[in-house]
Amino acid sequence: MSIGRWGTLLFLLATLTAAGIVAADAIQRHYLSLTDLGVLGACAVMGVVLLLSALLDTNRRAAALQARTSELGALAQKLEDSLTTVSAVNARLNESEARYKGLVDAQGDAIVRRSPDGKLTYANDAFCRLFSQSQLSLGQPFMPELHPDNPGPLLGTFSGSGAEQARVKYDQHVRTVYGWRWIAWEDYAIRNSVGRLIEIQSVGRDVTERKALEDALTKARDKAEAASRAKSDFLATMSHEIRTPMNGVLGMARLLLETEIRPEQRSYVEAIRQSGEALLTLIGDVLDFSKIESGAMTLQEDVVEPHRIANDVVDLLAPRAHGKAIELVAVIAADTPQAIRADALRLRQVLVNLVGNAVKFTEKGGVRVDVSRGSGRDRQYLRFEVRDTGMGVPFEKRADIFDEFVQADSSHARKLGGSGLGLAISKRLVAAMGGEIGVTDAPGGGSMFWFTIPAFVVRGAKLSEGRKLSGQRFAIISRNVVLRESLTSQIRSLGGDVIPLVYKDSAIDGLLVDAGPGAEPDLPARPEPGLRSLALIAPHARSWEERLKQFGFAACLSKPLRQDSLAELLLQENVGVEKPPIVFLPTAPQQGAAVSPPAARQRILMAEDNPINAMLVRELLKRRGYKVCEVGCGEDALKMGERERFDLVLTDIHMPGLDGIETTRRWREREIKLGKPRTPILALTADAMETGRQACLEAGMDGFLTKPVDPAELDAMLELVFSAHERPRDAA
Repeated sequence: MSIGRWGTLLFLLATLTAAGIVAADAIQRHYLSLTDLGVLGACAVMGVVLLLSALLDTNRRAAALQARTSELGALAQKLEDSLTTVSAVNARLNESEARYKGLVDAQGDAIVRRSPDGKLTYANDAFCRLFSQSQLSLGQPFMPELHPDNPGPLLGTFSGSGAEQARVKYDQHVRTVYGWRWIAWEDYAIRNSVGRLIEIQSVGRDVTERKALEDALTKARDKAEAASRAKSDFLATMSHEIRTPMNGVLGMARLLLETEIRPEQRSYVEAIRQSGEALLTLIGDVLDFSKIESGAMTLQEDVVEPHRIANDVVDLLAPRAHGKAIELVAVIAADTPQAIRADALRLRQVLVNLVGNAVKFTEKGGVRVDVSRGSGRDRQYLRFEVRDTGMGVPFEKRADIFDEFVQADSSHARKLGGSGLGLAISKRLVAAMGGEIGVTDAPGGGSMFWFTIPAFVVRGAKLSEGRKLSGQRFAIISRNVVLRESLTSQIRSLGGDVIPLVYKDSAIDGLLVDAGPGAEPDLPARPEPGLRSLALIAPHARSWEERLKQFGFAACLSKPLRQDSLAELLLQENVGVEKPPIVFLPTAPQQGAAVSPPAARQRILMAEDNPINAMLVRELLKRRGYKVCEVGCGEDALKMGERERFDLVLTDIHMPGLDGIETTRRWREREIKLGKPRTPILALTADAMETGRQACLEAGMDGFLTKPVDPAELDAMLELVFSAHERPRDAA
């Protein structure tokens, strides 16, 4: 209750009291009448009523005040509890901040924050210990001093205007209180809610020891690479230096074999040739392996005919097989693509390694090469299988037989020779071509080496024609199981059928009789009259051809038989004495015989700086009737080409002055400039590690001849070149 209300009550109480006193006194003295007395009583009653009302209002207000006081007390208690909670949380935050700061400082990383204008806003203890305290002042710019020899990016200066966070990492060589140190920094931008850059934080770690180790490793790597390059250069040089005289030895031996010499002398020369070829093979294996190890090997993409590759390898190694009285045959499945994209040289190398090994370790029976098409893991592939009837590969050796210098039987391998690198090289080449390689047991004994390569079929290439002999029936007589089964597979792949021979059975279209792989025919049976019989003979048994015809054979077919020509041979209506069904190039040409017909009007320019190699090629060409002009360097070859016209150019790769590649490039440029017809150019190569084939082809060469030049290879290449470049020639 307010003071005014209390005053009013006191005033009313005093008035009533006074009125009562006055009334009483008036009554005693008889001053007041009864009416007056009633008025006074009413006033007194009114005053009492007002007094009681004021007292009641005062009680209500006191109760409300007490309730409010209790409410304020409860609120005060809640506030006190909240303050206690906040104090506890603040204590935990302080403890967490102290722990985090301790962890950050314990890691040793220097952490600093700067405003976009480069002024320090925060630096931890590690940063302060790393740099001089006199350089650090919050609110002031800071930038560490960079080493003059290693000017790197400036601290925290990346562009951060975008809305996304950006991080950059870099190394700085800076001056610290400990001297020049390498610091690995990581900067990132700190942005506000609208993406505006407000600070840049940089975290640095001392990596001086790591940098020193990296520098040491870099120097060691550079030294190792220099040593590897020196080794590769040394191998390339030694390869050329060793191969050059070896080519001369082999070339002269081959020339000598074409002359009239006594049988005893021929055996000596043949031993020289075989020993030289073995040495060249060993050198080639070592150089190929070194080339693969150094990463210098590159694959080419050629258009490859799988059936031709397989047949060429079989033809190449057939003399070696027949020399051991074993058979060598290739069987091409009917679904084999006619052409694929692959590295022809490497594919041929792998196949030669596998077939050569099979022939080397097979003493009786033979070797069979199968080519087929397969699919798996969502891709097409070609599968090559080389089966032999030899000693086989022990199971415990199969896991590591493709490793370097590992042989299936070391004692036997030492007897036969070999570097132990052929299979290792083959495995790496197949892997580089995207294929797989392995070995397992061959059916009937021996081993079967296989490998696959992706079959990227050339657009428009057809599958091998497999129905040429459709409806034809043949019989085969041979003591050699490998040859008999291989010929059966060949004929059936061509659409024909092979049936057992029944005595006096005339329901066959032809009879194939194997005369054996030896120099003298060994017939298991003679042909019956009326049967169209063909004798299968080794190339070196051609002298028996007339006698076999007298026995009743319609013709003699030279082994190994190419599957792509077998159908034409079997379907000839008149396989006769007057016209042999096929001409086979002998491995060792007969004495003084020229395989190719004379070409007196064809002139060949040869650029060769080695006189022995030049004499070898010159004699081979002259014996075949070609006119040869010799020069010793690329410059002289270009000069001769300006004065005279040639049908073919043979050029060595390595020559003093202009090498073979540059000579070819300039020759082609001159032809284009003067509008002259294109002259075929072949490279004479001796070094397995010399400039790649692609560079030779890009310069404008048309092919390659490997030194020492093999007469059969030379004949085949000349026939190919002159048939593809027919043009009018000058009259000599």
